[in-house]
Amino acid sequence: MLVLVRHSHAGEKKLWHGPDAERPLSPLGHEQAHGFVAALGGIEIASLFSSPTTRCRQTLFPLAEARGLPVHDHPLLAPDASPDELFAVLHGPDADRAIFCTHGEILNALAEFARSRGVPDVPPSGATAKGGAWFVDCGAGPSPTLRYLAPIPAR
Repeated sequence: MLVLVRHSHAGEKKLWHGPDAERPLSPLGHEQAHGFVAALGGIEIASLFSSPTTRCRQTLFPLAEARGLPVHDHPLLAPDASPDELFAVLHGPDADRAIFCTHGEILNALAEFARSRGVPDVPPSGATAKGGAWFVDCGAGPSPTLRYLAPIPAR
């Protein structure tokens, strides 16, 4: 099993005057990031991977601190990454019991790529709210089993 996370709320892009990669979480986003700690309390986690953006790292920091795990930057989680290469990573041995924090556009592109490869039951585009997550169990049968975790707190 793995978990795909859309970074928590980071405010409005147009109101941020620095590089987008450095845009931090909003106060709501910090609350959502702390919400993951309790929401994932019963889930065994071996590793944490993040887009190399501030908002994705900050989304995973409370969980990393609670679990004593480092957050590893992963270039295939960045906003302009290749969904086919990420799809391969998510099916590799390092994906088991891992959490991957990325962006809405990557989750949408990944779902479209999976659909084009005949994978049934992938999330529809735009289905993942900021701070939301998908539990993906690839070992439950011929197609993955998905379960959505809405952001805590919701916007």
